[in-house]
Amino acid sequence: MSAPNPYQSYMNVQFETADQGTLILMMYDAAIRFCKAGDQALIDPDKSIKGEWLNKAFGVVGELRRTLRPDVGGEIAKQLDSAYAFVTRQITLANVTGKREYIENAITVLEQLREAWRTIVKESRSQSSVAFAG
Repeated sequence: MSAPNPYQSYMNVQFETADQGTLILMMYDAAIRFCKAGDQALIDPDKSIKGEWLNKAFGVVGELRRTLRPDVGGEIAKQLDSAYAFVTRQITLANVTGKREYIENAITVLEQLREAWRTIVKESRSQSSVAFAG
């Protein structure tokens, strides 16, 4: 039996104890990280791992898309669905054609969405702390 990996144990605790906003940020971070690794693989002479990274990114974005609740999110959920559809198309095109511009488009959109979500989470936390301060 191998010794437990402290980093993996830490990440498991982070994931299991995170609130919804933090989990979504973690998913954006993973999608961006996988896209960047796929982008790097596109310029690497050994392209064998390109598909692996891009498939992981595709999976994370697919999961983000599955978590949308149009009944609650209304127009914002529809806009996010369109953004996620665009990102998955860009990832697919990067994987099929090997052209970096597609994955760069996906990274740009994911980074913008992540920043917007980070702002929302930050603001909701500051409003919660104000509510508890009284």
